[in-house]
Amino acid sequence: MHELRLPPPLHRHGSRGPPHGGTCIGRGPATRRRGGSMIRTVAIVPARGGSKGIVGKNLVRVAGIPLVVRSVLHAQAARTIDLTVVSTDDPRIAAVAARAGARVIERPASLSGDTASTESAIAHALEVLAGEDIRPETIVLLQCTSPFRTAGQIDGAVEHFHATGADGVFSAVPFHGFVWTRAPEGGVRPATYDPARRPRRQEIDGVYLETGSFYVFSRAGFERSGSRMSGRLEPFEVPPEDAVEIDTPEDLAYARHLAARRREPGMLFGVDPRLLVLDVDGTLTDAAMFYGETGEELKRFHTRDGAGIARFRASGGKVALLTGERSNAARLRGEKLRVDDIVLGSRDKAADIQAIQKRLGVSPEHTVAMGDDVLDLPMAPHAAAFVAPADAHPDVLAAADLVTTARGGHGAVRELVDLLLGPGWKPARR
Repeated sequence: MHELRLPPPLHRHGSRGPPHGGTCIGRGPATRRRGGSMIRTVAIVPARGGSKGIVGKNLVRVAGIPLVVRSVLHAQAARTIDLTVVSTDDPRIAAVAARAGARVIERPASLSGDTASTESAIAHALEVLAGEDIRPETIVLLQCTSPFRTAGQIDGAVEHFHATGADGVFSAVPFHGFVWTRAPEGGVRPATYDPARRPRRQEIDGVYLETGSFYVFSRAGFERSGSRMSGRLEPFEVPPEDAVEIDTPEDLAYARHLAARRREPGMLFGVDPRLLVLDVDGTLTDAAMFYGETGEELKRFHTRDGAGIARFRASGGKVALLTGERSNAARLRGEKLRVDDIVLGSRDKAADIQAIQKRLGVSPEHTVAMGDDVLDLPMAPHAAAFVAPADAHPDVLAAADLVTTARGGHGAVRELVDLLLGPGWKPARR
């Protein structure tokens, strides 16, 4: 498991600016890596701020981790990578990537539009690094839109690149489908098999689907061809479950669905939690309601959730309950747990979460909200992260930055607190 280590505060390099007006932001000139060895292999992560399909796509979270950070963490965990570079035109992406430990190269506007190619970002990054006398032999391109990969896959691909003498290696999955392509004379023609001798699907061999997750190539080959893929190429097989590429909201929902079943390091990266705002029914309870013979309302709460709230408050954080129900049971539970604020009967959770933040003196970037139903979604824009229990409404699961493995009322809040705090965690100084 990769342990995340944050770099010291950012600074810009001195008087000699890099080519094309690009700027490196980081921890000083990186001519050598740990132990004094030369930088031979650089991972480049292109991350534009603009996106048509999903607004701010490279900063959306899967399993609580921004997509750009996922690629940075994968590269940092790989033993073959000497330096990780993020190329971006977006100051928000730059700040998040730098905090994750990447060297950030500011991409000029001329290379940041919808028509700008990935190759242009690679060329610019290499030119900026060359201005600092950093000329790596091998380049590993990591695409933010592929959230699932491992450091072992990166290392394996780099080793395969050197062992085979190929001009390039790319991530791929074996493909056993019956593929047809348009024929110039009209109609279609088979691309992967002979219809006259139709094989069994598993007998279609030697066909690969490019996943777009990573590419390995030499700097010299790239500068000669201007392309990440030229000459003799070799596929590096990855598991089909890792071949997810996020281009549409549906892709993002599917990736989050898969991620909810995986446990990864760095969850909720970059969130400095000082305030938890929790829905009650379906989050602190299992959404069931019981009524006594005299009409009194009864709810079932989980003691582990209570212990999680107590742990968060003991660490210096604040907790608020925000529910649409006018529930005496919720009020009594909140008072027993000594939460810092309780709002009952909410009809506008967006306004109410902002009012809570104002009363408690905590800004949205230090707030984590949790809810299970669509009425809780208005809290999401006013929190650094929005979390859902495992049995939340499908629309909530699709929108959540993180989905717990526990169901509402069955330890989901405790699971969230443990992820936020971790072993030995202490809140930032107030």
